[in-house]
Amino acid sequence: MDKKQKILIVDDAKFNRDILKEILGDAYNYLEAENGNQAIQMIGENIGIDLMLLDINMPQMNGFEVLKIMKRSQCIAETPVIMISSEDAVDTMRKAYELGITDYITRPFDSVIVKKRVQNTLGLYANQKHLINVVYNQVYEKEENNNIMIQIMSNILGSRNSESREHILHIKTATEMMLRQLVKVTDAYPLTETDIALITTASSLHDIGKIRIPEEILNKPGRLTDEEFQIMKTHSELGAAIIKDMDFPQDHPLVHTAWEISRWHHERWDGKGYPDGLKGEEIPISAQVVSIVDVYDALTSERCYKKAFDHDTAIQMILDGQCGQFNPILLKCLKELRLQFSNMFDKEMDENSYYHEVQRLSNEILSDRSLPSQNYSQSVVKVMQEKIDFFKSNSGMNSIDYNAISGQLTILNGEHQILCQRDNPKFNLLKEFGVNEEDVQCIRVLLHQTSVQNKEISATIKATVDNNSQMYRMKLHTLWSPLKKDGYIGIIGYFDTVK
Repeated sequence: MDKKQKILIVDDAKFNRDILKEILGDAYNYLEAENGNQAIQMIGENIGIDLMLLDINMPQMNGFEVLKIMKRSQCIAETPVIMISSEDAVDTMRKAYELGITDYITRPFDSVIVKKRVQNTLGLYANQKHLINVVYNQVYEKEENNNIMIQIMSNILGSRNSESREHILHIKTATEMMLRQLVKVTDAYPLTETDIALITTASSLHDIGKIRIPEEILNKPGRLTDEEFQIMKTHSELGAAIIKDMDFPQDHPLVHTAWEISRWHHERWDGKGYPDGLKGEEIPISAQVVSIVDVYDALTSERCYKKAFDHDTAIQMILDGQCGQFNPILLKCLKELRLQFSNMFDKEMDENSYYHEVQRLSNEILSDRSLPSQNYSQSVVKVMQEKIDFFKSNSGMNSIDYNAISGQLTILNGEHQILCQRDNPKFNLLKEFGVNEEDVQCIRVLLHQTSVQNKEISATIKATVDNNSQMYRMKLHTLWSPLKKDGYIGIIGYFDTVK
């Protein structure tokens, strides 16, 4: 693969373009545009442009107009521009810098200055992209670790308690929604993006104490006796004890927050909760939020001892105090989120589950002004929105999601049940499902032909799914990011039986 950096030279005079190429030598690959229209077209077609050398005075569209379009579309944040001009007026240079150029070079050219400024600009942006890639990988590694922990806890509790698998994931989603609404409606709780992420993750451990509750009580189909209910109530203290006994620093923010939530998520605003009878703001806001969403999910979910209440009834029961007293500000948040909560666990929202994670990640990076986060956040949001749009338009089918960075692969059926999950980059998906070698080679060839401009392939293959061998039509959509050197970051897709 050619690793030379790519420079786009935009000048209506071929002579000037040739001079610049002669000065810079064969260390780079060159693209050339005779006017601004061609330059804008090339930017759209060539995501991998590393630097633009842009003349001001050109026919059809001048350099300033090019810069305005690049600034409006925000691609100037991705592609550095050095302005080339015979004009050395201060006002002209100031206008160019205000539109986002990185440097300004005047004619006649000094070859040493041109080479050094090009090298410096390319070096600066290469370092920035490297830093973005480091952040990109670190954040996603952290997120994958968090999600793995949540899935482990869901499975552990779910093996003993049928309610817990979905309950934990519901609480995590609803907790984040409530926290974000809370910071919108009041300044009383100055929660940062880090705080929100921490509480959201820690909420997954709120019911960990149920591991030590006898199964005959945990899964009893009828009403608990007073004695059984007293045993059930101990799960909050047992959970706090489990976290305290873990071999982790107890002053670590995640550990401490998980301990608070586990112990106090059944406390109530009026002091009539358990286990400690805390009242009002004695209850940490983390436990307050998990408490109210825990009640909402319990009411709207079917349990071994009751049928599910509908959304509106559940909301009204909480607002009327039928489930204990809650912080009035949180009740206000619940009322304002009632529409979002009503849709929260519908299948359509399942397809949009990426959105909440991406919003938090983007905001977290954007909050750190020391990082070149605009490029990163825009890329993440764009890729995740691409996933959402693809799966939304192909809902109800078997879906594929492969992350080329982590090697994680997930295949779900039309009911969102896991058919296959692997995190081994060397795992051969097609051979695992009994696809013959000829079809495998065909798909590989098609995938190698994909690009940023041509992302999708389709094929008909014979495969074995759930021990059933038949013909499937497959559609694969490749994912690309300007933050990676080769751009490729993964594949999403679906497959359905041929009718």
